[in-house]
Amino acid sequence: MEENITINPDNSTDGGEIQISLRDVYFEYESTDESPPKEVLHGISIDIKKGEFVALLGHNGSGKSTIAKHMNAILLPSGGKVFVAGMDTCDENLLTAIRRTVGMVFQNPDNQLVATIVEEDVAFGPENLGVPSEEIRKTVDEALKAVGMYEYRRHAPHKLSGGQKQRVAIAGIIAMRPKCIVFDEPTAMLDPRGRQEVMSAIDSLVRKLGITVVLITHYMDEAAKADRVIIINDGKLLMEGKPNEVFSHIDLLREHHLDVPQATELAQYLRSLGYDIPDDILTPEECAAAIMRAKK
Repeated sequence: MEENITINPDNSTDGGEIQISLRDVYFEYESTDESPPKEVLHGISIDIKKGEFVALLGHNGSGKSTIAKHMNAILLPSGGKVFVAGMDTCDENLLTAIRRTVGMVFQNPDNQLVATIVEEDVAFGPENLGVPSEEIRKTVDEALKAVGMYEYRRHAPHKLSGGQKQRVAIAGIIAMRPKCIVFDEPTAMLDPRGRQEVMSAIDSLVRKLGITVVLITHYMDEAAKADRVIIINDGKLLMEGKPNEVFSHIDLLREHHLDVPQATELAQYLRSLGYDIPDDILTPEECAAAIMRAKK
């Protein structure tokens, strides 16, 4: 069985500024009355670079959410080090600065909405950070526009759809002006339309605002949009590389209970029938173009 595969170490992000760095990180959950101590991370080393969009994948219980919580010091390593913009997450004096640098968005947007009006909810974070009141109005408007929710600024959050609520939660994080946002399965509770809305907002963060994004997801079509994919298996790094390279290892991914994008799966099926289809297909558009070429 293959392990610790770095498919393309010379990717286009090399040489960029490192925003988050995990160096040989171990983590053990403390024992409880019901269970003994459990080590869930076993020497993880990952670098996330400025402006990069990284998808973090793994089966349930692989440790990916535990890694995410290390990225803004919700959890601290039992061994090794985590640095955020050069700041050691174990330094209590740097905790506020670290959490201003890395924002978190979780599965359930209802858990992150705190006000009865959308614009007041988005303003909550900047107000608590001491942003001058004359700046908050501009900051809130910019954040809502960035996720396409400006027209809903005076609406009640509880009346919004799931996708709209999640976009408001994202706006609340953007308003605190982080350099990086970690999304822990933000579309898991949404319908297809809601997932599309949230992924469009995430794409805008990366491509238009230059915010570094780490996305944890079980949807491989979402991961296919990333610059780089990292696969975690049982608390260890299994594989990393560009999406088309990682998803070409279909058998290995399935061995570790992971899917591939639907277009990739269709392309593999067509190859099995003898069609001349590339093994790095990710999107329906790429698959359709390959089929048209194969028919000629």
